[in-house]
Amino acid sequence: MKPGIKFLVLFLAFFSLSSFWHSRPQQANDWVYEREKKGIEIFTKKGSWGKLRDSKATMTVAATPEQTLSLLTDFDHYNTWLPRCKKSRLLARPNDHEYIVRLVFGAPWPIKDRDCVVRVKVEKDAKNGGILITEISEPKYINEEENVVRIQQMICTWRLTPKGTGTDIVNEYSSNPGGNIPDWLTNSQSVENPLATFEILKQKVSTQK
Repeated sequence: MKPGIKFLVLFLAFFSLSSFWHSRPQQANDWVYEREKKGIEIFTKKGSWGKLRDSKATMTVAATPEQTLSLLTDFDHYNTWLPRCKKSRLLARPNDHEYIVRLVFGAPWPIKDRDCVVRVKVEKDAKNGGILITEISEPKYINEEENVVRIQQMICTWRLTPKGTGTDIVNEYSSNPGGNIPDWLTNSQSVENPLATFEILKQKVSTQK
């Protein structure tokens, strides 16, 4: 092959590859920006389980990571800031860094209420003062109640990072609510629920002293 033709073939191949990567559709694990309100940003992506999209919410609050942690581990009062949470209760504390918690969520008729039993683990970074909270469902920990659907699959993380005199909060949530829930309801919840949660949480944690 003549040098000029060889160069042209390589150039066209490179151009085609470059065009492919710039025009490729968004991958399933890419977060999609949904909306922003009062410094709260919401993102979603294809769900890890079922039809409900995974969500990510971010904001900065005027409180330290430890003050924020105090609110997030006050499990008996989650219903004061977590939308649709009817009841919450600390079931056990296996050690200084872990908790077992049960949450009950209300649902519009005729959908049954949901409950979720989760193991909460708290990890602190001594170097930068950051805190990671991981919540993973443990559906077999206690027996299910009649007329309440147990959420079998759920994982949630809270990353609390110091920022000046405040804290950057990043929450990622993924679950399969189970049962027969309409698509419009599950997907609207993936944006509206974390937004409402963060609006209330921002107000409460900023007064935490």
